[in-house]
Amino acid sequence: MSLRFHRVSKAFGRSRVLQGASHSFAPGLYALHGPNGIGKSTLLAILAGILDPDEGEVHIDGHSLQSDPVAAKARLSYVPDECPLYPFMTGRELLQFIAGAKCTVIGPEVETLVDRFRLRPYLDTRFGHMSLGTQKKTMLVAAWIGAPAVLLMDEPSNGLDQTTREVLAGCLQALRERCVVIMSTHDAEFARIVGAGVISFDELQAQG
Repeated sequence: MSLRFHRVSKAFGRSRVLQGASHSFAPGLYALHGPNGIGKSTLLAILAGILDPDEGEVHIDGHSLQSDPVAAKARLSYVPDECPLYPFMTGRELLQFIAGAKCTVIGPEVETLVDRFRLRPYLDTRFGHMSLGTQKKTMLVAAWIGAPAVLLMDEPSNGLDQTTREVLAGCLQALRERCVVIMSTHDAEFARIVGAGVISFDELQAQG
């Protein structure tokens, strides 16, 4: 399980967000640190294959996201801060859709998470009719489908009550030895509870 990116650059018009960012991650929990607007969410979207970099390459568990995207994406999960997709799917349909996209099934670990996140009463609710907190919990549970080698999370604790935050922290700690978990968060207390190593965004740019 590993994630590596080399000399990744991205600009939007004349605004350059990333310039030659590089880093390698072994299994563990990591929190990206930096001010608003610096490019943390953009980097996560590139690492997840949602955005294409202008330059550079990303490897997920040894597979290039640029030249072998199917194999690379099969080994990662991505939880955005907000998810405008799938408004007409129920929670159950969304989980089944993601399992199908990963050529797997919803296993016992995911079923356990459905209960730990108190999500089961909402599985037949359309995603667009869920509260923001329930939407976030659904996307978090979906992230465990397929036992990803890399888990990318943008503000994972946003919209969660204290009990759910504690459940999520425990779930992430259990992944420490078998998954690369990278989160962008302004919730310093959550990052501390999880025990995430802090990675300065400026440090990633400097390594390019």
